[in-house]
Amino acid sequence: MKRNTLLITMILAFITPSFSQTSITEKVFQESVENKVEEMQQLIGFDDQTAQLISEIELNFLLEVNKAERCHWCRKQKRIENLKTTRDEHLQKILPRDQYIKYDAIENERIKKQPLWTK
Repeated sequence: MKRNTLLITMILAFITPSFSQTSITEKVFQESVENKVEEMQQLIGFDDQTAQLISEIELNFLLEVNKAERCHWCRKQKRIENLKTTRDEHLQKILPRDQYIKYDAIENERIKKQPLWTK
């Protein structure tokens, strides 16, 4: 009986920190995504509904990349490349062509982050 109690306590001790780590990671990713999408929204000029959809795509992407990087038996590079491709496909469905091109160019640092010129 004592061994079972000790075993259960040890298992819970190892499992509990992983749950708290996940929630902390998710909060950090959520804040990062919110900042990124807000900045992109100011630079590109898409609406709030589109910003919400992009936030969901970006957060899901970060969480999946995090899982891929922690996987010991996976081909990490290939999996991350597939995740990038999937994210880009979703962004292309949401954003009009010109906005997607600007989003991609800013994200990949092909152009400087400057607000659009207005007349």
